[in-house]
Amino acid sequence: MTDFSTLKPTDRLTRREAAEYLGNSYNTLTVWASQKKGPPYYKNGKCAKYRVADLDAFLESQRVEFEQVPV
Repeated sequence: MTDFSTLKPTDRLTRREAAEYLGNSYNTLTVWASQKKGPPYYKNGKCAKYRVADLDAFLESQRVEFEQVPV
């Protein structure tokens, strides 16, 4: 398991590292990219890089909130 505690928002991760950061599989990120969904990434040849700030924004966009029920 990688230590992500020292990452800065501008750091870039490989697809494998990004998958671990998000708690998904490498294949999931690959499928999402082919379907043009999931977090944005930079592509240089066959190499995909994900910015930490984009991964955090993607996670936040997936947040589910529940309505508070009065007791």
